[in-house]
Amino acid sequence: MNTAKRFVTRLTAFMLAICVSFLSSCAPKKVEVEEYPGFEQVEETETEISEKEEEGIPVEDFDANPGGMTNKEFEDFIAIPDPFEETGKFQFCHKAIPEYLARQYREKPEIIYVAKEMMDAVYNGKTEFDIPPEYVLTDYDPFIAEDLAKKSCPLADACTFGMDEDGLHYYINYFPKVQFQLDEDGNLADEISDYSLLEQDEAKIMVEDFTDYIQTLIDNNVKAEDSDMEKAEKIFEALTKEISYRERKTGEDQMFFESNEEMVEAWNNQTYLVEDILNDKATTQPRLAMLYQYILTQLNIECMTVSSSGLYNNQGIERLDNEMGTRGRNIWNVVVADGKAYNCDLACEILTYEYDKSFSVDCEPQMKYFGMSDSTMAKTFIISSRSSLFYYDSDLWAMESGPMNMVPECVEDYKH
Repeated sequence: MNTAKRFVTRLTAFMLAICVSFLSSCAPKKVEVEEYPGFEQVEETETEISEKEEEGIPVEDFDANPGGMTNKEFEDFIAIPDPFEETGKFQFCHKAIPEYLARQYREKPEIIYVAKEMMDAVYNGKTEFDIPPEYVLTDYDPFIAEDLAKKSCPLADACTFGMDEDGLHYYINYFPKVQFQLDEDGNLADEISDYSLLEQDEAKIMVEDFTDYIQTLIDNNVKAEDSDMEKAEKIFEALTKEISYRERKTGEDQMFFESNEEMVEAWNNQTYLVEDILNDKATTQPRLAMLYQYILTQLNIECMTVSSSGLYNNQGIERLDNEMGTRGRNIWNVVVADGKAYNCDLACEILTYEYDKSFSVDCEPQMKYFGMSDSTMAKTFIISSRSSLFYYDSDLWAMESGPMNMVPECVEDYKH
């Protein structure tokens, strides 16, 4: 535990140092940023809303107005458009943020605004972008906006973001890789052996290839007229067939190590979800859940990534039992449609499918772990208690202090 904490602390300090060094070379003159005044409380009136609508102002031009936001404006601001509405064919919403994540920042919608701009810039392969003065973030809010963007989009998760001292100009580093080393005493060295980034042209190719993969996956499996749960089921089945399970050995997925050598080796071999999908279509349990959440969010289906400590019940499948039985914690999705919530565990489904294929290569996924009620899920994994059920965060300490008791109960099984 202490080793992990020291590692995380040093990693954070290092990344901050990289950002500061990079930004200071671009903006040598430091400017003190005044404290952001915050949002005023605005009374919601039919007159105010109708005036804006009559003026024909696009929603995004006023929904994050620092002068305040009515409930209707906030709902419009976080709303994800129907991806099939315009042409009948799926279209990306580059600024889509899962609803359950966006609602955590109801009191500071400017954080959502900046997160959306980060995601949009990455989708367009930009290396920098500007924001208006009224959306300047201060203190830790830029890091919160970055974290929100990373949780919402795998492409943003493969980037780091920095900004000028005035908070108006942001920079993007694509697919940063850090190589750590140990000193002669076997402790984590203060210096690093290498730090690399992808050039803009290479990054654009990665972005385009990943979005093309998602576009093709949706086009080949989902129809506009499908219900939300039918779409969710078809994507779940398609991912089960296409993506393989990879053990959690990379530094960003595993918080505890038996030795410093294991920790450094794991981190130095890190990859990003985008690379996992494009290179060999194999990834880890947390990333499977994040990928499924990302695709359903693009389809405008509410999907949460959640985690809990608990007890795993052996299923008689060696690899599944080995992976799940030793962790004491599970990560999966909760899909909400038509006012009902359902547990969906993609990792367990993939491991079961891989086991079944060892007997019959032509078998189909059982879909045993899709659309489960809490009671059905308990046959495989029993959560410790509702109070131990959290929205997933790769930082376990942040997760344990984050929103809890907000994950909806899954009362009944989905009827296929």
